[in-house]
Amino acid sequence: MPMVEFSAVLDSDAAHAWSVLKKFGEIQRWHPTIVESGIEDNQPDGMVGCIRKLVLADGAVVRERLLSVDDRNLTFSYRFEEAPLPLDNYVATVKLAPLTGQSKAFISWSASFELREPSRAEQYQEVIRELIVEGHHSLQTFLGQS
Repeated sequence: MPMVEFSAVLDSDAAHAWSVLKKFGEIQRWHPTIVESGIEDNQPDGMVGCIRKLVLADGAVVRERLLSVDDRNLTFSYRFEEAPLPLDNYVATVKLAPLTGQSKAFISWSASFELREPSRAEQYQEVIRELIVEGHHSLQTFLGQS
């Protein structure tokens, strides 16, 4: 099963970063490839089991189900319900950790998935890595402005 991992230090304290990240339905506020996002069926944002619908810049639609949220450990996980990629069992996790004595946080992004065409693993690992890295950099910029 392919896996993509990315970690970095955010120039933001963990509490501020978490207050942005845990708003599962508001990812369009900071992710550059998402032009519209929202929680379906009037479910509360951040409720385990809720589904967010994303519209990408190219018009593609992605639906993601929130699997877990842990406010104490600053982590959440979600999976694709629907995506325009030949992937199955896509699960992503985001974790934050405060850096002691600093207004910074360590952030870890990971995603695992199965491919319908295993011979294209490297290609799709790179696609997912680019989405994560773009999102990370855009999140950093957003946190610096908010």
